[in-house]
Amino acid sequence: MKNRIMILGALMLTLGITSCHKDSDVVLNYAYNDEMAFNKAKDSYAEKFKVFWHGMNSTYSLWDYEKECGLDWDEYYNVMLPKFEKLDELGGVSDEDLEKLMEEMVAPLHDGHLSVEFYNHKTGSFVRAEPSMLRNMSRPDFALMSFTPNLKPYVNNTKYKLKDWKETNTYASAQLYYVMNTPGIGYQWAVAKQKELSSKENPTEMEATTLAYLNSFIKNMAILQIEGVSDKSIQMYNNLVSMYSFLNVPFLEPINPELVEGGIDIKYALFEDNIAYLYISDFSLTTYLNDLYFEKYFSGSKHDTEVATRVKDVYNAWFGAIQRLHKQKQLKGVVIDLRSNGGGIVYDSNYVLGSLAPQGGIQYGYARFKRGAGRYDYSPFMPQSASTMADEHEIIDDVPITILINCWSVSMSETTSLCAKQLPNARLIGTRSWGGLCALTGQEEFTVNYTGHIGVKRQTPVYVYLPMVAIHDMNKKVLEGYGVEPDIEVSLDAKHLDEYDTQLERALDYIRTGN
Repeated sequence: MKNRIMILGALMLTLGITSCHKDSDVVLNYAYNDEMAFNKAKDSYAEKFKVFWHGMNSTYSLWDYEKECGLDWDEYYNVMLPKFEKLDELGGVSDEDLEKLMEEMVAPLHDGHLSVEFYNHKTGSFVRAEPSMLRNMSRPDFALMSFTPNLKPYVNNTKYKLKDWKETNTYASAQLYYVMNTPGIGYQWAVAKQKELSSKENPTEMEATTLAYLNSFIKNMAILQIEGVSDKSIQMYNNLVSMYSFLNVPFLEPINPELVEGGIDIKYALFEDNIAYLYISDFSLTTYLNDLYFEKYFSGSKHDTEVATRVKDVYNAWFGAIQRLHKQKQLKGVVIDLRSNGGGIVYDSNYVLGSLAPQGGIQYGYARFKRGAGRYDYSPFMPQSASTMADEHEIIDDVPITILINCWSVSMSETTSLCAKQLPNARLIGTRSWGGLCALTGQEEFTVNYTGHIGVKRQTPVYVYLPMVAIHDMNKKVLEGYGVEPDIEVSLDAKHLDEYDTQLERALDYIRTGN
């Protein structure tokens, strides 16, 4: 009986139909794989749209903002539903046709994280549409999704010369490249050993056996290289590591599959006039720097520990340089590079901008939660802050801090940017950020805030990935779908990155001159 009461309570909390468009009076739960909510959508495009519309109607956090932007959600239903009904009348619907209509469906919405997937029951594929992609793809720096800054031109640069530089990359792709292409280890060691044994006129039985296994190992590694990097190929590689461990190939270690997507690229540099620079590809520092997080996300193997140690070494070089130089009153300024940083762990704020600011956090705006199933059932505005380092550290408030951002600076990168706006000595440099500031959640929080994921990814015929809370800036303004403006706008000359970095150099010039 207790379980039945809990289930009924969950259903009531996730009421999905609160408008004039009702198919029935039944309370539906769009949070999970609920048969009543998703059954009709299994083989009907119109029913998929209805699930999307009703689910969004009770869970989306920005309806008042969308209304200000000119979207009438009820009229939108009347306009879009007939278009999906026409798809149902067709004998076959391609993924391209469905995607085109789905893009029209999501185009008016502004949430920067919002992603919608419909199962195309005619093809067996999942089709995806994201309004933020449609909105940003015309921007000049949209092509910089995989951008990584290049510090090599500054090793011997007379104006912007480096005097210290460390970097590491923990992505599975970088690890595989290293083991495939570095002389004296991995694949290259095996090739050299193969050549050595092949040249012997009278090899011993052991040498002949070793050569045979080397031939097989090299062949399999060559195939793996052609496959590219994926969860599957990393598993294949790890199988080879185990299978040929008896060959004692130097640095042939398993790669954590989590690092296919969950790695980090981190760079530290100290310029000659004591400007400390940090680049991180995404906010996942906590998983390397915090022991509890490391134990949670990694296996704790020797190799994983070595990978984490390299990240710690780079971060500590940056943080240590700032602490030392500031105490000596020699620190000229700080550059934090968040270009093409897609966000990540909120707690990372302690290690990045929060490691330069006073204890107690930085308020960057206000949060507003969805606290009822009605379209406009929102909580009051609540102050929203990013945490700062609790341990004793130097407060960098007397020298310039610059934050580099671009089109692909998303989520936690934008939160950090808003925090920088609150520091009198910090400036944003680059181009406008993505426009995805609203905070994300796991599905388990759906019943608390009347929001979260709609459906279950790759299980229900409709799946919507959306935030749990709307974020506003200090003026209670919504920046979703637009982004954070830089204080100093500078475009990147991507064609000449082997020679110079226009945005980085502008940050260095600002620190040196104050303008």
